[in-house]
Amino acid sequence: MIKKIINLFETIFFLENKESYNFKEIYLNKTDHYRKELPGFGLDKALVCLEYEKNIKNFLKKYKFSYNKTLYKKISLYFEVFWEEFAKDLDKENVIVCWVPLFFTNYIKRWFNQTYLVWKNFAKKFDFEFEILLYKRKYTISQSRLAKKERLKNLENAFKIRKKYKNKLNWKTIILLDDIISTWTTANEITKVLKENWAKEVIWLFLATGS
Repeated sequence: MIKKIINLFETIFFLENKESYNFKEIYLNKTDHYRKELPGFGLDKALVCLEYEKNIKNFLKKYKFSYNKTLYKKISLYFEVFWEEFAKDLDKENVIVCWVPLFFTNYIKRWFNQTYLVWKNFAKKFDFEFEILLYKRKYTISQSRLAKKERLKNLENAFKIRKKYKNKLNWKTIILLDDIISTWTTANEITKVLKENWAKEVIWLFLATGS
């Protein structure tokens, strides 16, 4: 409890977190790998920054559940390093960065969407349009608690496009950032919704992978 209070104080005043973390950097385009390994994989590109190991696992747990917003700066750095190399020739006029929404009860529980700051910072850094294209229409059990088949059913029709963006994604490249790719279900469900609304390409940047 004391640690949460300290973290809350840090994030209110945006004090820099001094704790040191060392992660294994890989910076890989793993699209072909996942297309072979994961049946029904629908993402156009899946890019991964780090190896998923103990340090990154503990870091993400702290970022998500200890009320410490300031850690987003550490995460943002890895996305930025990878993207600078990957997308030098991307047409910025046709790119939208958007986030994976939380159901409102999860938002209240965590106090903030742990990746919202990362997405917003990323879009600002590269001068991309940033929009909240989606909303989560129903509560779902945490994917980590479910078997693979249950994860697919759990997220079915969970995400919807906001009305004002219907028919406005034609030939747009959509970039989403997320922490872990494991069973791909969240990414695939959101990709399906975006493609149904005529997005040209959906690119995901994942902080880490364990496969």
